[in-house]
Amino acid sequence: MSIPRIAFRNVFRNGRRSLLSIIAIAVAAFSITMLFSVLEGIKVDVRHNAWNYETGEVRIRNADFDRYEHLNPTQYVVPEYRQIVDLLHERPRVSQVSPRINIPAGAFRDGRQIAARGIGIDLELERRYQDLESIVAEGRLPEAGTSEAILGRTLARDLGVELGGQATFLTQTRLRTSNAFTVDVVGLAEFPIPALNQSVFMLPIESASRYLRMQGGVSEILVKSDNGDLEALLSDVREVVKDRESATLNVTPWTEVSGGWAYLQMADAVYMIVALVFFILGSTVVINTTMMTIHERTLEIGTLGAMGMRGSELVRLFFNEAAYLGLAGSLIGVLAGIGVTIPLQEIGIDFGEAMDMANMDISAVLYPVLNLRSTLFVFFYSSVVAMIASVFPARRAARLKPVEALRD
Repeated sequence: MSIPRIAFRNVFRNGRRSLLSIIAIAVAAFSITMLFSVLEGIKVDVRHNAWNYETGEVRIRNADFDRYEHLNPTQYVVPEYRQIVDLLHERPRVSQVSPRINIPAGAFRDGRQIAARGIGIDLELERRYQDLESIVAEGRLPEAGTSEAILGRTLARDLGVELGGQATFLTQTRLRTSNAFTVDVVGLAEFPIPALNQSVFMLPIESASRYLRMQGGVSEILVKSDNGDLEALLSDVREVVKDRESATLNVTPWTEVSGGWAYLQMADAVYMIVALVFFILGSTVVINTTMMTIHERTLEIGTLGAMGMRGSELVRLFFNEAAYLGLAGSLIGVLAGIGVTIPLQEIGIDFGEAMDMANMDISAVLYPVLNLRSTLFVFFYSSVVAMIASVFPARRAARLKPVEALRD
């Protein structure tokens, strides 16, 4: 009988030990499959939120605004933005453009100051840039050229404003003077990022320009591509703005300014360490059960040795047994991980109030994403780890002399 067939028979003969090993490997593979799916979901979520609400894939700003951003320097603008937008639309790698005016604002209620941030948007361009309708929880979006606005639900509650009411904000204009303005609340927004619900309101860019005396300038222009080629997009955008004489403009990729992206870079390494720990724990169970098997099967090992099976063949026997257990456990664990992840991709994982204070571009509801490459990696990696874990006890078994094994 060949060694693989003997190993396969031994797997079923030692049912309880085999089941324990398979469960250990399956739990490790399941956990890492879920971990990688959640991590991939976080990456997709952070990118989506950063591109839509914070940085774009590429962001154009006045260089002095970037330098003094902590002071809310509204006087440093991207001038003649409409001309820049038109030029950007002519570039082949540019798919969407969103000019915006950021309004540092404050409101007062019952003697308490409430910080807010207005975003003036070009409604026509913004509808192409992102799915605006998806953030409307109640009411509707404002209409271009009006004093209407849509407020984050939590901000509206803090201000004591209901749908159809009015809200008054105090801001600083481009001329460095103070200005108060009142908006009609025609909608309540439910942004995916809880922090935005607490502070953000959106209004037409024409009104925002009038309130801040922007004189044809905007705070920033966000740009997206349709193919994800960031370097090519950067090249196109820089080509558009390089000859501007009215202001020095910075063209910055989102990977340099998104706090969520920086967090993910660090988290990637941490999650890989966690994954390794899971597999090490699973491997210790395989090692222990294999060593127990060798101890309990000493007579069998002696008999096989007396029948002429060499040490290298004994190593192959136990290695094959571990391979069968590893493949079975990995397959079960990965399939279980896929089975759990698929419905979660639609349902999502709701972190609720736990994300309210998180200062990152991560949504309150996270949708795991299956990645074929990482899923296959988990399957093969967990199988290989299980096989490698069998080498030490297998070599130990191979060193047993037949006479000593039969005596035990």
